[in-house]
Amino acid sequence: MTIAAFIDPLALAFVFGSSFAVAWVQNGTTAALGGLAALRRELWLKVQDQADEAHRAVLRIEHVVESRGISCADRVKTGGAFVAAAADAMANQRSLDGFQAAIIRLAGQRRARLTAMVRFWENVADCAPAMGMLGTVIGLIMLFGNVSDAASIGRAMAVALLTTLYGLVLANLIAGPIAQRLARIAGEQIGWEEDAARRLFEIGRREYADVAAAAVAQQAPHDDARSVRQPVHPV
Repeated sequence: MTIAAFIDPLALAFVFGSSFAVAWVQNGTTAALGGLAALRRELWLKVQDQADEAHRAVLRIEHVVESRGISCADRVKTGGAFVAAAADAMANQRSLDGFQAAIIRLAGQRRARLTAMVRFWENVADCAPAMGMLGTVIGLIMLFGNVSDAASIGRAMAVALLTTLYGLVLANLIAGPIAQRLARIAGEQIGWEEDAARRLFEIGRREYADVAAAAVAQQAPHDDARSVRQPVHPV
């Protein structure tokens, strides 16, 4: 028996195509495309390197903010998409509450994208055995529908058995391990992003307070000048 005995393009296309199609319908186009894109992006991420780069970027943001002001936070462009977006929010928000809301919204979007990416592959792994069994049922129907044709019996039996095999391979050797690896990477990525968000929020807590104090101090002389110029009417 050769390896060719285990290859049936039609059965393979049926199991893989139907499994991905069902997962696509379950999760939507955005999640499906994100899950497929993860094969060349998130799947190969070195999370610790990414976390170290984000840490260095946060330190640069802190230095820039302390030396040039909070409006210059977005001049730091390294550290990954999350840190860059957080720095942009810090530079453009005018209050600590606004910055906190922007950070929470940004973290929620990142978490939702990573969760959807993992769920897509989990759904592929869940669907594959069922699609394999469906192929087996189709193969058995073909088998019993052509019992009189000896030549078609072998073909039908091959479809019946190979679709089950392909479903198990897709679920346990391809989609399942991909989903588990992406879940681990997503968990680690969410962890360092939350840490970076906390440190950026602490920077914002100090700097927004200084900005508010400076605005009050700048406004006070104008208020005093207006009160001095206020005419006094004789009684």
